[in-house]
Amino acid sequence: MKSTTTKIATIITALAFTGMIAAPAATYAVTATTAPIEIKVRVSEKGFIDDKGKPYTAKNTLKIPQGTPVTITFVFSEDMTSLAVGDTHQIAIQSNDGWKAETDKLWIMNRQASIAFRAGENGQTHYRAYCMLDCIGMEHLTNLFIEVV
Repeated sequence: MKSTTTKIATIITALAFTGMIAAPAATYAVTATTAPIEIKVRVSEKGFIDDKGKPYTAKNTLKIPQGTPVTITFVFSEDMTSLAVGDTHQIAIQSNDGWKAETDKLWIMNRQASIAFRAGENGQTHYRAYCMLDCIGMEHLTNLFIEVV
């Protein structure tokens, strides 16, 4: 009986040890093969708009898997009015730990600008995008929340 118990304990120990060695490799393999995500967000005086034409809000957030390389391209989509010709936006993304990145200025002559980062790279759990400039609709350009899931 003691011999059977010893054999079972040895097998369990061996399996546990093998699992500890294999687990980091499996985690790395999943992380290493995570496909980059490219997201386009329209920017106008009405706010940040998703690909379905719906404004981003606290309830309609971007959700990005942990460790995923992501490029968010902000697209100037103002209606062509006299005000839009002179309107300029510059978007910043800031994480909960203070990391921050900024786009080039968006306007009629530079209609797209991107920010690339790895979601949750340094333990970040969420980000917020906002317009840094005093612009038309600035009160609506503070509502893009990005969650790391």
